[in-house]
Amino acid sequence: MTRKVLLVIVEGQTEQIILEDFLDEHFTDSTIRFDVQREDILTKWDAKKRIPNIKNSVSRVIHNYLEKYKFLAKDLTAVIHITDADGCFIAPEFVKIKSDMEQNLFYTEDAIFVKTERRKEQIEQRNEMKANNVKILLANDHFSIERLKVPYQLFYFATNLEHVLWNERNEVATEKVQKADEFMDNLSGSIKEYLAEFLPVDGTLTYREKMKESWTHLTKGCNSLQRGTNVPLLFDMITSNVGE
Repeated sequence: MTRKVLLVIVEGQTEQIILEDFLDEHFTDSTIRFDVQREDILTKWDAKKRIPNIKNSVSRVIHNYLEKYKFLAKDLTAVIHITDADGCFIAPEFVKIKSDMEQNLFYTEDAIFVKTERRKEQIEQRNEMKANNVKILLANDHFSIERLKVPYQLFYFATNLEHVLWNERNEVATEKVQKADEFMDNLSGSIKEYLAEFLPVDGTLTYREKMKESWTHLTKGCNSLQRGTNVPLLFDMITSNVGE
């Protein structure tokens, strides 16, 4: 019997580095496949600089992957989607201008700093777009692919993956992969155990309760800039769907 495919949609290679071995080892009933976007589809404008329908965008990613690797919808056990929070839920007044800083964009625990008024407007637009897209995707627990309902769930790292792993919100892009490899080489326990320390909800709740509360937590104040993640809950989702 051919194993079904668990598709994990991620923004960059670092998510694959930290999760792939653990998923392969612990969920042997499924073939774990990562689809690295190398961009954030939740903040991607279309060719005419319009905000696309995010459900269509995610559906297109899934369809393209199936077509590229010759899978069918019936081969999928579930789709997991992981995004960086990027401070998207903070109020506009927490996007601040600091014209003398070296970086064009800099995250702190309670603000996003930019160099110009134009850049401030762009980040505010990005945040609004991403926050709205998150809310749309959270309202869907499946995608209809080839007339089949495929389980789907969105998860987050805040402010981003590097922030959760080694407490650096503003990591240099060219160093992320090497540092992720080094992090995994030096990790004494499992990645599941490590990430569980940053889950901002009561661990005794049910899976659905924890998912709901983790996202509610993220939307409050500057929590989307704080160090936290609900990625540990993806293991509960996988167990549930693999067991069906």
